Amino acid sequence: MSAPLDWRAVYGNYDDDALAALASTGLLRRAAKDVEAGKVGWQADGGAAAGVVAADGQRVQLAPQGPGAARCDCPAPGVCKHILAAALWLRSAPDPAPSADAAALDAAPVEQANVLDEVLALDADALFKAAGVAAVRKAAGMQDILDTAEIAVQGAVLNIRLPALDLVCRYVAGTGYAGMVSEAEPRLRKALHLLALAAVWRAHGKSFPWPGQAEAAAAPPDGLGDDETRFLAQARALVHELCAGGWSHASDIAAPQLRALATSARVESFPRLAGLLRGLAGIADLLVERDFGVDEGQALVLCAQVHVLTLALQAAGPQADPVLLARLRGTARRSFDVGDAMELLPLGAYWWENRSGARGLTYAFWDADAGLLRQAVLARRDDSDPGFSRSSAWEHHALWPGVGPAHGLARGALALEQPRLSEDGRLGLGGVTRAGMRHAWAASDPRWLQAGFDDWTALRCAVAASVGLTGEPLDLVLLRPLTVEPPRLDEVKQELTWCVLDRERRALTLRLPYEHWKASRLDSLEAWATSGAAIAGVVARLERGTQGLLEPVTLVLERSGQLRAVALDYERGPVRPSLAARLGRMLRGRTAPAAAQAPLAHMRVLQALLTQLEHKAMSGHLHLARPDDALRALHPSLLALGLDAPARLLARYLAAPGVGKALALYHVGQTCLDLDTGFM
Repeated sequence: MSAPLDWRAVYGNYDDDALAALASTGLLRRAAKDVEAGKVGWQADGGAAAGVVAADGQRVQLAPQGPGAARCDCPAPGVCKHILAAALWLRSAPDPAPSADAAALDAAPVEQANVLDEVLALDADALFKAAGVAAVRKAAGMQDILDTAEIAVQGAVLNIRLPALDLVCRYVAGTGYAGMVSEAEPRLRKALHLLALAAVWRAHGKSFPWPGQAEAAAAPPDGLGDDETRFLAQARALVHELCAGGWSHASDIAAPQLRALATSARVESFPRLAGLLRGLAGIADLLVERDFGVDEGQALVLCAQVHVLTLALQAAGPQADPVLLARLRGTARRSFDVGDAMELLPLGAYWWENRSGARGLTYAFWDADAGLLRQAVLARRDDSDPGFSRSSAWEHHALWPGVGPAHGLARGALALEQPRLSEDGRLGLGGVTRAGMRHAWAASDPRWLQAGFDDWTALRCAVAASVGLTGEPLDLVLLRPLTVEPPRLDEVKQELTWCVLDRERRALTLRLPYEHWKASRLDSLEAWATSGAAIAGVVARLERGTQGLLEPVTLVLERSGQLRAVALDYERGPVRPSLAARLGRMLRGRTAPAAAQAPLAHMRVLQALLTQLEHKAMSGHLHLARPDDALRALHPSLLALGLDAPARLLARYLAAPGVGKALALYHVGQTCLDLDTGFM
């Protein structure tokens, strides 16, 4: 027989973390003080039987689904201090006397059963009905993140962490789907809680039976709805607010706000926007921590991209070109299709860490048949996987069955059977793919002689074609230099510069800025470049920003007529320069800036424009323009150099300053610089 409802057992399952997720840590502390002061107890005249608690003079009506469904007669919306106080007090409250009223409440008995078993026994049809059609569709559209979920039982609470969304959902024993709690935006909780339950089922080998057509309906609509348009305006407004406050004065609530917005963007089928917001949140964290490796200019770059992307999406409207809208939305889920067998030339791997907390190992391969560089990525979004590290990714994690980890792939060519390719050409790891090693390519192999770029003019055109919201993404390039010069250390800029020459002996400067996790990369590049080894190729990463750069990450060496990849992050080089040689290069590096070719006039003016806007963003003055503003002096120069678009936007900004106008001006100025690549 069912037992009468035990309020203490129901609410006692909510620990402090679960209660804080319902409201806030500060509100929970205030509620605890009320309990300590004796301001909470059963309502007089049958409160224990009816589940009514008096808390600091207010009446709280408990609900079987937990504190999230409880109601208070105070004017505060949602879960207030009084509901939290009632939940805290009930942990040690006396058992309510059984009564007919309590027994009549429609609730399952709370037993000391395994909360995981309870979740796995839930009725899927009832879940879909409780969530609603819209929430089911949104959840079905995010199944790509289910495999990354982390599940842990903590007493009567099942914690389900979704790293891709920076979100923890909590299922509390005895309260069902309606009693789940998280810090997600209220309008998204049904979808995200349903997604969390699906992750638990999948992790334990149980199929989650999505309703018919749910997955097909999960595809983003062709146009934008009113809710999506309102969300884009909300995202833009938050970015404007943060810029108006000044990035030098970023508050500790900026990053959580941006991460919450990124989660919403992901749910609303804007994965590209979600990625920008997560990156901005990572920079906000570092600014609050006063990390020396971050500056406000990096925040402004992302803010400008968020501004123009949200405007472009809204301008697309309900009758948008589906191809254009899909490109603006971006792609979150990579559907890997099985292709024909291929032979690839391994080009080495590099380790990376970004400001959102993600880290990983990217391995590059040259696909001669397709004439392009392919990538395979081992990555984690945060530090939650203690077994994944810089060294383990290189030495222990195999990319495909049939071959060992990344460090062993440099010894020859790679043959893939049933390779899985995503829409953007990346290689899927594991799965049905089988791999094997073949003989290394010769340096005279026609496939190698046609690989990558040996003409920097062609490289420049390819980079320019990738600029803008609708450009084809380009983040990694293969260079085949005719010859290379010794690298130079620029102590002022704290970076290593390396000049490589193309077949026409035109110079291209590669730059390797110092960051603590790149120290071995700098040492390795210096060692290999001065060892006398024949450098046949360089894989460089293209980074956009206020100072766009090409950063060398791996080398391809010619040894005994054959090609071999070298990962700069892991292979130090056969010759270590002497101290005298290192000091000599350092001294030469000090004079290098004077010998370098001066930037072109239009690039100097554009850089000055961006620098002035960055100063304003630091102090929160983007919405202000004084009569003596240094930006005014740049307008005639922009017109004289034929930079009509930035000149027009600058005039508009100076006439009526505003954050939005400043961000648009910054983005256009940065795009103009990107069209000149910033490294030629």
